[in-house]
Amino acid sequence: MRIFMCTYGSRGDVQPFVALGKALRAAGHTPILAAPARFTTFAAAYGIDFVPLPGDVETLARQIADEARNRPLRLIGIVYRFALPLGVEVARRLQRVAANADLIIHTFLTVAIGHLYAQQYGISEWAVDLFPFFDPPDEIANIMWPHTSMGPRRRRLSHRFAHTVFQYSQQFTYRMLRRRAPDIGPPRLSWAMPGRQIPLLLAYSSALVPPGTGPLTVQTGSWHLEHTDWQPPPDLRAFLASGPPPVVVNFGSMATRNAPQLMHIVLSALRQTGQRGIIQRGWARLELTDRPNDIYLADELPHDWLLPQAAAMIHHGGAGTTATALRAGIPAIIIPFAADQPFWAWRAHLTGANPPPIPPSELSVARLCHALEQALSPEQRQRAANISAQMQLERGVVAAVEQIERRNFETERETRFTR
Repeated sequence: MRIFMCTYGSRGDVQPFVALGKALRAAGHTPILAAPARFTTFAAAYGIDFVPLPGDVETLARQIADEARNRPLRLIGIVYRFALPLGVEVARRLQRVAANADLIIHTFLTVAIGHLYAQQYGISEWAVDLFPFFDPPDEIANIMWPHTSMGPRRRRLSHRFAHTVFQYSQQFTYRMLRRRAPDIGPPRLSWAMPGRQIPLLLAYSSALVPPGTGPLTVQTGSWHLEHTDWQPPPDLRAFLASGPPPVVVNFGSMATRNAPQLMHIVLSALRQTGQRGIIQRGWARLELTDRPNDIYLADELPHDWLLPQAAAMIHHGGAGTTATALRAGIPAIIIPFAADQPFWAWRAHLTGANPPPIPPSELSVARLCHALEQALSPEQRQRAANISAQMQLERGVVAAVEQIERRNFETERETRFTR
């Protein structure tokens, strides 16, 4: 099958689909990934055909980190201002590929346009939740309220409110785009609820969030990308061998103007607690004026290789980083900036594997030192190991490929029967 996957966002939005594409390719399919252009080389490294989408997602990440924080309405405004000028070209590129695909797989920001083209060209589709939005379990409120004590009725209302806002914003944006370019699709943007009207894959672990209740929902566990042939540089090997396991620091795509202050607090906390550190620059471009012997400064490193050798991690709470740290069996101190990060930070803490998250506005050397001491305690490490064991049993992309193939087989059988 020619399987068209479309996503948009930072590495955390793209890497799960590279992992899925790698597994689809191994199963004999032809995966095609549409994502921001900066990930062209990343997809090519795994032999995945790539459709580059316009837009500087690093600029978007910086605005989210510094302006949106935990204010959902401001986040919606930032995404809308960013997406509208790019929307016509994004739609046209997706439309061209969808016309020749056998199956389309879409996620949060592409779910509406993906469903539109699945309907237009009569092809099968799957939606993907990288966080619990379309089919959340009854026990949680919408991710905009990650640590609320709402009762069941208010939790249901929170989801209904979020779904309504999302649906109408997608329809409004499509109308605006189609006025500029009527050729991008039919006059109306149809809507179908993932998990109930179209099949939905939950690409996150049941150790963090239990499954939803939709009849077409399948929870696979997080989509883990293995770097089986990666070899570390000699100086990194030497650093790891020269002392006790380090604390890994990575704020991923959070490109914040407060990076120098953040680096000062992290270095001071590591120094005061006597910890060695591996600091990844990330989109924040963390830098050192001088480099102590107990600090290794790095760019991208595969976490499936690195984290099992670490003592703990300090990170931003992205879905992928949160899952990878827990799967590696190490506690983490999460400093969540915006979007779904506060939700994942809170869910990871509720597992018992992590100390409480620290909002950026409340971050200090003293508070980070206290969190590090908690994370490095034997009790916290044992709880992290327990969660890791649970996550290791989940099959992730293997289960996702099986579900995709099974449903395709059932659809073909039904088509032959009705003929």
